[in-house]
Amino acid sequence: MAPRSRLDLRRLARDAAAAPGSRREARAPGGRPATGLMEAVRANLDALVALQAGGLTWDAVASGLTAQGFTTADGQPVTGRNLTGIISSVRRQAAARAARMAARAARLDRPEPARALTDPSTSAPRPSRLAPELSRDHPTLRSNHEARAPTNSDAPLSEAEIRRLQAEKHSHLFKKD
Repeated sequence: MAPRSRLDLRRLARDAAAAPGSRREARAPGGRPATGLMEAVRANLDALVALQAGGLTWDAVASGLTAQGFTTADGQPVTGRNLTGIISSVRRQAAARAARMAARAARLDRPEPARALTDPSTSAPRPSRLAPELSRDHPTLRSNHEARAPTNSDAPLSEAEIRRLQAEKHSHLFKKD
């Protein structure tokens, strides 16, 4: 029987990387080649707008970006029209993100402290209450052999009490030794 050859993973990685077409190109949504222009505009939007407000035209700013190696998805130089379109897109995305975050913060099913940070009309968070089935006086948690003094129904049970009561409730399901 011929000895099996051992696979050298380091050499395999080296050989595979040297093969033509071994690396996938980074792609933008829709399968377009990613050039990094959108990310550069998103990260430096305020500076680009300040340049334009300082007297430069969008065409001049676009030619400066092209000089630094940024191109459109099809490899063409960036024009002022391309740049203003990307800036508009970044602004729309930021506005949509802010609207989603505001809608999320206003949801009523969010925890109180998170809403209190964003909503100045809320003063102090309400004290939390247990669900009715977890209160001390609920019939499913009270065992027959247990005599309890009446307590405040809003007083929370400790974790250990809840665990013990639930174990008693489901004891008929446990395996008997």
